[in-house]
Amino acid sequence: MENIDYKVKRISLGMVSSFLVFKPGSAILVDSGNSGSEERIVEVLGRNGLDPGMLKLLILTHVHADHAGSARGLKELTGCRIMVHESEKERLQRGFAPIPGGTRWKAKLLVALGRTVARRLGKFPGVEADLTVEHEAELDEFGFPGRVIHTPGHTHGSMVVLMEQGELIAGDTFFGLKGKVHFPPFAEDLPALLHTWRSLRSLPVKTIYPAHGRYFDRANFLDEFDQAMERYG
Repeated sequence: MENIDYKVKRISLGMVSSFLVFKPGSAILVDSGNSGSEERIVEVLGRNGLDPGMLKLLILTHVHADHAGSARGLKELTGCRIMVHESEKERLQRGFAPIPGGTRWKAKLLVALGRTVARRLGKFPGVEADLTVEHEAELDEFGFPGRVIHTPGHTHGSMVVLMEQGELIAGDTFFGLKGKVHFPPFAEDLPALLHTWRSLRSLPVKTIYPAHGRYFDRANFLDEFDQAMERYG
């Protein structure tokens, strides 16, 4: 495939971020934020010279409400297609995903509290997926040099997007909160998450863009890797 210049732009949506990958006349988006974020995303499209119809694809790293909440609204405004892992297609259609378990004690307490006092916490406007992924999906069809990779752990159907220049748009497979470890505080399948981290270590990742917090480089990931394997393995 001919090399195509593109830019990656973080869109802050409160406590979570989505990421716009774009070039003149075309764009894809990774995650959509909570319900009601679609107008903000369309505004960012416009400020970068893109009409709503130029958004060709919305990739959902997973279907928690803070990542998939505006998927339906965004599809209605832009006509974009929605891609999700096949194991989360029904969750997306239903508009509900359960809170995953905690990987460390503070997170476990928060999960227990959330499941007790906020039973509707995982609800969002449901929508049909247009495309599903089993293992990997190339983005050539949409004009961008990258691929979507299944990375289970945070949820069973979690995915990341790895672009040609080494940008890893990671959803909740990594966290970037200041002063905190990058290992996710929540996981549906902790052994799978550990396996995912091992597999990502071997990929040509240069910069990691988590949905929560700041980006960081490969060296930060590798510095934490052995400690994470020992602590959670």
